[in-house]
Amino acid sequence: MLQSKGISHQGGYTFIEMLLVLLIVTVLLSFTAFSTAPLKAHTEKNHFISQLQSDLYLIQSQSFFSQSSTTLLFYPYANKYVAKDYFGNTLVSRTLPHGIHISENNNLDEIIFNPSGNTNRFGSVYFSNGDTTIKLSFQIGQGRFYVQEF
Repeated sequence: MLQSKGISHQGGYTFIEMLLVLLIVTVLLSFTAFSTAPLKAHTEKNHFISQLQSDLYLIQSQSFFSQSSTTLLFYPYANKYVAKDYFGNTLVSRTLPHGIHISENNNLDEIIFNPSGNTNRFGSVYFSNGDTTIKLSFQIGQGRFYVQEF
C-alpha cells in the first residue's frame, strides 16, 4: 500500500540509533581502559625488579671475567643508577621508570664489585613505588644480593 503512494521504505539505521550504539561502545571501552591502569603499574614494577637483578648479575659477571673492580652508583636526585668499570667506562646507566624512586635516606650509595665477584660493603637500597617499598639488599661475602617487596 505504501508503494502505491510513492513512499519507499529502505531498511537501515537512523542517525540516533547509530549514535546510541557508538555511545554504548565508548562507555564499555572506557571501563576497560580504567581497569588496566593498575595492571600496567604492577607490570612496570615487576619489569623494573627483573631489569635491576639482570643488571646486577651483568655487573658482577663483568667484574669477575675482566678481573677488575666495577662500581655501582645510585643517584637518588637523578633517579638512576650507573655502573662503571675500573677504567671509567659506563657498563649500565638506567633511569628508573615513572613512579619508582630511589629513597634519599639509604645507607648505600656506592658499592664496588671486586674481581672475585664479592662486594666491598653490605647494606640496603630502598626504592619507593606508591605505597610499596622495594628493598635491594647486599649481603657481606660472596656478592649475594636479593630484592624484597613490602
